[in-house]
Amino acid sequence: MKRIIFAFCIVALVLSCAKKGGPSSEPSGRMVTLSVNCDAPEAKVMLNSLLQTVWNNGDQVSVFYNGTNVNSKALFTGNDGAASGAISFQDRSGSEVGEISGTTYAAIPYRETNYLSGEQLHGSIPAVQYYRNASYDPEAVLLVASTPSTSLTFRYACSVLCLEVKAGGSLPLTINSITLSSAAGEAIAGNVAVDMHNPSQPVLSLDGVGSSSIELRPAASEPNLCTIAAGNSAKFYFCAAPVALAQGYFFDVHLSGDETVRVRNTAAKQLDMAGLLGIDCSISSSVAIIIDFDTSFSPALPASATTPAESGATHTFTNAASSGGQYNITAYSKYYLLTVSGQKCFRFNESGSCLLLPSIPGMRLRSMKARILTNSGSKPMSVASTKGSTVGDVVPRTDFVSGELTSSVAYGTVDSPLYLCTHSVNTQIESIELYFE
Repeated sequence: MKRIIFAFCIVALVLSCAKKGGPSSEPSGRMVTLSVNCDAPEAKVMLNSLLQTVWNNGDQVSVFYNGTNVNSKALFTGNDGAASGAISFQDRSGSEVGEISGTTYAAIPYRETNYLSGEQLHGSIPAVQYYRNASYDPEAVLLVASTPSTSLTFRYACSVLCLEVKAGGSLPLTINSITLSSAAGEAIAGNVAVDMHNPSQPVLSLDGVGSSSIELRPAASEPNLCTIAAGNSAKFYFCAAPVALAQGYFFDVHLSGDETVRVRNTAAKQLDMAGLLGIDCSISSSVAIIIDFDTSFSPALPASATTPAESGATHTFTNAASSGGQYNITAYSKYYLLTVSGQKCFRFNESGSCLLLPSIPGMRLRSMKARILTNSGSKPMSVASTKGSTVGDVVPRTDFVSGELTSSVAYGTVDSPLYLCTHSVNTQIESIELYFE
C-alpha cells in the first residue's frame, strides 16, 4: 500500500460558554478552539483550563476520501500542541501517491465502526464516558470535517456539559461516579449520523435507539472519580447529543458511602452543538443513619400479620452506618415484620400509614434511599413534614432515590420532623438510608 501525506489545518474553533444553567446566545454549529491538556500522557484531543484543545503527535482520525467509504486511520504527524500539521495514512483507495480527489470527510476520534453514507458521517457518542481531570473523555467527543480541497476544518458535532461540584462543609467529598440523564427520556447518547451537506453547519441526528443517560466513570485502575478537599471544587465534563430536552436534565452524583445526591434543572433546555453548558452546586459530606430491618430493635418488631404492633409504638435500633449510635422510629398505624426470600422487611398493615424517621439535632436531611421489595400503586411512598401528607412524593422503583437539592421543604428544614408515608398496604421496606448535613 502507498502512504498518503495529507496536509491540513485545524482552524480555531471556539467553545462558547453559556451562563451557568442558562441558554447560549450564540448560534449552533460555531467553531471551537482545539487545544491540548498538556499534562495528559495520552495522545488525544482534549480540553485545557482555558477550554482550548490542541493536537498531540499520534492523534487518530477517521478519513474517507477519493469517493470511497473506506475508513482509513490517519495519524497526526505534527508537534504536540500544534494547531495545524499533517496526517498520514496507508492509501486503500487505489489512487496513486498524493492523488486526492472529490470530497474528503473526516471524524475524530477514529473508531473502526465509523462509516460514510452519502454525505453523512456515522459515528457515536458513548453512554459510558471516563473521567479526565479538567477535561472531557477524548473518546467521547465527536468532531467532524469535510472539504473538496486538502484543508480540513473540524467542528464539534456534540454538546459539552460541565458540572462543577464544590465540597461544602468541613470534610472532603469523594465522588464515585456521576450520571447525566434527560428528565423526559430523550436520547442523549448512542450511534449518530452527521449530515455534512454544509460543512460549516453539520447537523446531527440519533441513528437508531439511543440512551437517555450518560455515566461518567473513574479512569482505569482508579477507585473513584476524585476526592475534593473541603472548600474546593472539581469540574466534570460530559459529551452529549445536541438535542432539545423538554423537561430539562438531572445529574445523580454518587458519593462514597452509597449516597446519591441529585442536581436537577427542570426547565426545558436545548443542548447546542459546540455549546458548553455549565452547572454548579455545593455538596457537603454527610452523616448517615441506616435502618436495616435485619437489625435488632428494642422492643422487637412483631413478626406476624395476625398480631401487628399498634399505632404509635416506638422502637430503638442501632444505626447500621459506620457512625453507629442509637435512634428511634415510631410507626403510626398497625405494622409488623415479615420475611421475603430470607430478607426481613417492614410492612404496614393499613394504607395511609407513616413512619416517624430519626433525626440528628442541628442537621437537615439532604437525601434518602429506600429499598423496597414489592409495591403497588403510582406512588408507594413519600417523605413529608406532617403525618399523612403527600409532600415530596418519590418515584416508585424497586430501588429508588429521592432528596434532590431542589426538593420540597421536608428536606430543607433543620430539626423538622420527617415522616415516611406509604400509600399502599403492600409496600415492603427492606432498608432506609438517611443522609444529613
